[in-house]
Amino acid sequence: MNDDTLLTSDTDRALDDVSADEYGFNEIARKLAPSLVDAANSDGMVIGIEGPWGSGKTSLLNFLKKQLASREANQLHVITLAPWLTGDHITLIESLTNAMADILDKEEKSSPSGFWSRSKKQSAGYTDLFRKYGVRTGRALAPLANLAGMVYPPAAIVGAGLGVGADYLEKLGRNPTDAEVKKLISDKLASLDVRFLVLIDDLDRLEPQQAVEVIRMVRSVADFPKVAYVMCYDRSVLAHALERGLHVKDGDLFLQKVVQLTFTIPLPEPFDLRLSLRSKVLAVYREVHGKDPDEAEHGEISHAIDREGGSLKTPREVKLVLNAIKFAYRSMADDLYFPDLCRISLLKILNPPLYRWLEKYLSVRSVIFTGNAQMSKDDMTELGTSLKALLPSESIGSTRSIWSVAEYIPGLQVDEDPKARVFQTEHSSQISRYLNDKRLGSPVHYRYYFALTGPRSALPDEKLTELKVLASSDIPGLSTKLEGYILAPRPLGQSWFEHILDRFSRPELQALSLDQLCGIATAIGNVMDIAIRDKKQVRFFSRSLSDKAEMLMGNILDTLRERDNQTRSGLLQTIFSQSPSLSWLVAEFFRQELFDHGVVGDRAKRVEDRHLTADELDTCKQILQQRLAAVAANGSLANYPDLAGILYGWRDMAGIEEPRAWVAHFIATDTNFVMLLLELRGLTVSDRVYRPLRNSTLELFMDPEAVRQRLAALRQNDPPSQLKSKLDEIDEALLVGANDPFN
Repeated sequence: MNDDTLLTSDTDRALDDVSADEYGFNEIARKLAPSLVDAANSDGMVIGIEGPWGSGKTSLLNFLKKQLASREANQLHVITLAPWLTGDHITLIESLTNAMADILDKEEKSSPSGFWSRSKKQSAGYTDLFRKYGVRTGRALAPLANLAGMVYPPAAIVGAGLGVGADYLEKLGRNPTDAEVKKLISDKLASLDVRFLVLIDDLDRLEPQQAVEVIRMVRSVADFPKVAYVMCYDRSVLAHALERGLHVKDGDLFLQKVVQLTFTIPLPEPFDLRLSLRSKVLAVYREVHGKDPDEAEHGEISHAIDREGGSLKTPREVKLVLNAIKFAYRSMADDLYFPDLCRISLLKILNPPLYRWLEKYLSVRSVIFTGNAQMSKDDMTELGTSLKALLPSESIGSTRSIWSVAEYIPGLQVDEDPKARVFQTEHSSQISRYLNDKRLGSPVHYRYYFALTGPRSALPDEKLTELKVLASSDIPGLSTKLEGYILAPRPLGQSWFEHILDRFSRPELQALSLDQLCGIATAIGNVMDIAIRDKKQVRFFSRSLSDKAEMLMGNILDTLRERDNQTRSGLLQTIFSQSPSLSWLVAEFFRQELFDHGVVGDRAKRVEDRHLTADELDTCKQILQQRLAAVAANGSLANYPDLAGILYGWRDMAGIEEPRAWVAHFIATDTNFVMLLLELRGLTVSDRVYRPLRNSTLELFMDPEAVRQRLAALRQNDPPSQLKSKLDEIDEALLVGANDPFN
């Protein structure tokens, strides 16, 4: 089936094909048709077919036409009016009387004995009179109806070439009234073997003034004999339009004076609409995938439609929901979870306020997940309060409770505290499931359900897949890609590289091959020093870039320990001996392992929670010490980022003597001396960000008193402005450090 079929196969057009009748409209029409034929034999009757928008009124009308045509009712003529399509150049009454006159003309031509009368001239006069009556009455209903030629003196008709009607018009005298002309027409219609059934659809689409015109038309011509009217409308909508257009208090009461008989479109039987929607959405799935959903997904689809579709009231709502599903799934089947698309499409049509709330909540949750924003307590309270107003029920089984939405939207719960209803902590496995299945609750995929595109703050799946492919086939290429993501600008918050680190969660790693795991770990080791070189951004309430990389590297090593220890050993050897990111390894990853093993500090982790074994720790320490000694000897150590971190990590591995000796040699020049002091500053936040240089830090690597004397000497030599600015920063850092309680 082609794409056009998917988009247009179930439009909002009314039904006229019996084979497509799901709700029994044809059977209703079959039962109604005889009564309508009988009504056309009366002295004028107005019948109302009532039902809300989308309930199937026009479909029923179409089936009625078919039933009436099949009955071959003698001399019954069906006229259909669509008042909302009628232009201003002609009134509705003119449309009706012209149509009736045209039919009478045809009947006259087909009747050898004459239809209106025995005289062809007289019959022509009567049909023209019929048309004139329509023009005159129609204009009279509108403001300023003083139009030339709308009177009926014989001279005027003669002047218009209609003198053939003079004989019977003269019986009425000059300038006959509308009532007299109407009586003449009524008498003639009563004497003829002809009947009319006028079908008027879509009255509930009209503006108030248009609705008033239709009702006035019906009142002015409703008592023509052998003419019956069937009007289709939503009673509450039309009554409201009449109240506005006629300035009456009770439009419903006014409508009762016009309509003599009403038939209300019956509600679909319980579950009919949901069953219809279910069969149609399953057909959409088959059209896209060429197969049925598996048992689990089929169950989710049924559950979604049964729960959220309980509010379906009309066939039109089924069509609107189905069209929304088709429109999105047609081009984005690879980016969506079909049962969730069914859920959100139902909410979009049936509960727009909840739909908009979910869009806002999921968008905020996405930027929180990607590290681009945080939510204030006031904002959380506002969201939680509005959620409770939308879903007030406390019953777990109710579709109007928070519990029902929490089934597929993460972070929601029932709680007395409004702010505790939203953004609850989620387990990493739950987040991974939403990500892997591309669920509505996925912070990376949610926007596809609302905007047909992913969030700008999230890396598309195809980009992540590209990285996975490179990990198993081209590690240098992967390293280059990651470096590009480190340097590429991002609309909000953290870098694209950090976002990628977040995307490779523990469950995500479980699905990767051994080569992919090793490739990702190796590439991270290749680029981490590039990533941490820029330390301008200070972050206090979320994990740092280094922390995220350390967590990912540790998770990869843990995954390999479960699957292949030999591959794991080879990866450790490669990373610690060859990785160019020596600063990150020493200052962050390996130093954290020293803390976890209890070599440093007093908060050792359990053995099973450590990424390295004791033997691996010793082996990796020896490798790093050799590498540090080599770069210290060749003078390149200071070229690495986070020099202070390297010195601390070096101290924790080998003791203080080796790094202290390197410092003594390095600060022989004033430039290096000033640079190292700036590097050794810490970080403190109170009313603003401070960079203290603590005495305890100086004591580790230098003589504090000698440092102060050397700084004073540099100032006495009238330093250039650039050096003076740096000396000012150091003086401020020393002052802050002296007042630091951690000094």
